[in-house]
Amino acid sequence: FELKYDGYRLLVAREDGEPLLFYRHGTDVTATFPEIARAVRALPCDVVMDGEVVVLDERGRPSFQRLQKRAQIRRAADVERGAVDAVATVFLFDLLGVDGYDLRALPLLERKRVLSDLLPRDGPLRFADYVEERGEELFASIGRMGLEGMIAKRKLSPYRAGRSADWLKIRQDPRGDFAIV
Repeated sequence: FELKYDGYRLLVAREDGEPLLFYRHGTDVTATFPEIARAVRALPCDVVMDGEVVVLDERGRPSFQRLQKRAQIRRAADVERGAVDAVATVFLFDLLGVDGYDLRALPLLERKRVLSDLLPRDGPLRFADYVEERGEELFASIGRMGLEGMIAKRKLSPYRAGRSADWLKIRQDPRGDFAIV
């Protein structure tokens, strides 16, 4: 079980030492997030990773509104200022390849182990941690924190692009009791 981040899906790669950042539908956003691009360039090997880019608020929670505002900036000077004022962070939850080796057929937990070892402990590239079992406890904690939800994943599943029965999105639906008078 993993947190569901309130952000944009991002494919993160380093090819021949150069960073590449793409939204799910193929839009190149490398120039939009220079702080992430610099961190990817500093990795020790070429990689292809899957994650979610967010902008965190002052409490460390993803703010979709801040991310939307940041992602719309286009002028180079404003982008650099945004990289300081509204720092983007990408929570990486899967590793598709390393130095030309395709890892997609490996079980999820093995890919996560390699990904965790590869990423720095601090900075704009973060490992999206997970818990095995205890999903109900995690879901209750997510609700108390006011977060969006979680993703349940089959730990032995290979990587599949697009939607799959191996990943189940479980949202926290805000609820309330209302009296209609």
